[in-house]
Amino acid sequence: MPVLLGIVASLFIGFSDTFGRASAKRADAVSHVATQMIIGVAATMPLALVLGHELLGPDLVAGAASGVSIAVGLSILYRAMADSSSSIAAPIAAVMAALVPLAWDLIGGAELEPLALVGCVVALASMALCSVNNRLGAAARTGVIMAIAGGLFLGLAVALAADTAEASGVWPAVAQRFTGFLAMVAVALRRGVAPVLPPGVRRFGVGGGIAGGVGMAAWVLGAQLGDLGTVSVVASTYPAVVVVLATTFDGDEIRWWQALGIAGAILGTVLIALT
Repeated sequence: MPVLLGIVASLFIGFSDTFGRASAKRADAVSHVATQMIIGVAATMPLALVLGHELLGPDLVAGAASGVSIAVGLSILYRAMADSSSSIAAPIAAVMAALVPLAWDLIGGAELEPLALVGCVVALASMALCSVNNRLGAAARTGVIMAIAGGLFLGLAVALAADTAEASGVWPAVAQRFTGFLAMVAVALRRGVAPVLPPGVRRFGVGGGIAGGVGMAAWVLGAQLGDLGTVSVVASTYPAVVVVLATTFDGDEIRWWQALGIAGAILGTVLIALT
């Protein structure tokens, strides 16, 4: 079940980031993230209520801190994808988003089965392979730097929200989305930009908010039920979804080694799932 939830998280977050990239090309990334976060509250709170999870103070605080981190990380990542390429920014950010929780888990005393360790290495290396594209020049370098920064914030956000008690369930994800919304509204007001997306672009925020909220809820639940590091690596294969969607619908170029990287990410996930 934890690995399955990680796969669900990967699929939904892949769709969410695709909406985010489309929005960042048309409006301010901060406005998109604010919109996405408040829609995410509406998407995750019913799950918490239906599943009957408990409101635990420490886990809500962890979720709130996670919200600030993920809001900053997504703002940077969506701008990186808009300015460079999804095939570069998404895999690099995902590698960082997987490494931080994995390191967090290992420092906390967790142990990985040999096959799961091999799967993690294959998945992470494959995601890095997806990022190689020498035709973008300076845009590629900018995308790499921004993706690393965004990925670090995303990884910290995941570690904070997912390393919580099973009894709290989806509530840390609800707290994350709500605090992320407040953080982005504060940034938007300070910068003098709209705290929500304009009507013509708002559909991307709504779609991204629903998909991102469900994806993060699945990620948190999977980590609570299983192993934080392993589930995070599985969930972080979402760039395969982003790259395929960007290539199919947005005209992004995909090279043969990037296709190989996508296949490797899937293989790594399968190896982890077999443990």
